[in-house]
Amino acid sequence: VANNFISDVAAVGSATLLNNGYGININAAGAGGYRIYYNSINLNTNQTSGTTAAMIVNAGVTAPGALDIRNNIFANTQTAGATRYAFYSAAAATVYSPFNYNNYFSTGSVGFLGGAQATLGDWQTATGQNAQSLAVDPLFVSPTDLHLTAGSPMLNVGTPLTEVTTDIDGDSRPQGAGVDIGADELLGATPTPTPTATPTATPTA
Repeated sequence: VANNFISDVAAVGSATLLNNGYGININAAGAGGYRIYYNSINLNTNQTSGTTAAMIVNAGVTAPGALDIRNNIFANTQTAGATRYAFYSAAAATVYSPFNYNNYFSTGSVGFLGGAQATLGDWQTATGQNAQSLAVDPLFVSPTDLHLTAGSPMLNVGTPLTEVTTDIDGDSRPQGAGVDIGADELLGATPTPTPTATPTATPTA
């Protein structure tokens, strides 16, 4: 599953976990061998109750190393109603390998695994992975146009994957250092540098 833009997903809201809005839902008992690469997900439409997440993996997924999840943007920017996560895992941490180089951006908790994981550090501890992952605003062009802007922190911080050589627009992805996280490879762009103060010269008499 690669190079997808997914946005504007919501449901009525339900106490039943599966009856809610998610960007990607892995719900096959005994599922394994899935590779989730270079997707950009933004849940931007409020759901009034229940639980929402950019991606959910259900408890029926039990095989060790069943899911390889890298270079994805999981964003949940809903602002009211549901309990919000970037990533919800009802499955154990052992089903993920590798699980890294993702961005988890949420107006609620970063993730759920055994309980709500509020911060990226909590998520890294719960998963035992995600050392190179981030939890920052990806700076999309708009809530539904998930191309990256020139100042996005997603630029040049992914890991190259030989299975995916182009992005959602057909642009080539670098096969070395400098690949972007998410479905959009913003060619020729570099992150905006942090401004520094320029000293003002003291006039001479």
